[in-house]
Amino acid sequence: MNKLGILNHYKDFIDSEGVFLKTLDQLSDAATYFEPQMTDFLSPDLSFIFDCIAKEERQVIIEKNGGFKNAERVKLCFYPSFLDVLPFEDHISVIQIDYNDKFNKLEHKDALGALMAMGIQRKKIGDIIVSEGAIQVAIDSSLESYFLNSIEKIGRAGVKMKVVSTDSLFDKQIEYRKAVGTVKSIRLDSIVAMGLNLSRSEAQKLIGSELVKVNHRVQINTSFELKVGDLISVRKHGRFIVESILGQTKKDRIRVELSFYSR
Repeated sequence: MNKLGILNHYKDFIDSEGVFLKTLDQLSDAATYFEPQMTDFLSPDLSFIFDCIAKEERQVIIEKNGGFKNAERVKLCFYPSFLDVLPFEDHISVIQIDYNDKFNKLEHKDALGALMAMGIQRKKIGDIIVSEGAIQVAIDSSLESYFLNSIEKIGRAGVKMKVVSTDSLFDKQIEYRKAVGTVKSIRLDSIVAMGLNLSRSEAQKLIGSELVKVNHRVQINTSFELKVGDLISVRKHGRFIVESILGQTKKDRIRVELSFYSR
């Protein structure tokens, strides 16, 4: 495994908390010593990148789980093909925070803020799903007891906490809005302009300002050729996927279908 080459290629993803470097070491250990490794919760960009890296290491298999179905923040398990994946239920707990929502409405930021104020690192916290009178949080199982015994109030709301089983988890819904349009080419600037209803020059300005990512990586090449399945995210504008290419019109323009994440 060429760790130096990987570091050079993905240097933009090296973070101040050391999550990238630790995860790379875990992947290397799985490949070198044939030992299963369980990561911390990874952000969507790091999860995507390590999925790509691990697939190049043919002796290592990768599985992912974030507790919730459709979780964005997930743990990865790297393991050699002749061994079993580590049980995710031993590494992920889901805590439910119950409160009276008659006078208080807690949001995602309230739960995350309370956890961070306890000194819990973000990498130990997975997705947070808010419902009426309750919030569910995926956490590293090693922190379960600490979590349950440390929070009695979030903001002005008194809270009660419990561990919930997998059959009691809230649904994490991902809703999409689809749109079809035409472009002259499948260049990044053309697709961004179409997707955000901008002029080409406005789209190029966003790309040149490093505000556009393709598959979680900043892309400054306005003529970058996209393909079906690519995820484009534009800071403060949202995210969308190139869903399908539907062929050409009589005027030789290309019909493209995009799927937008609901904001």
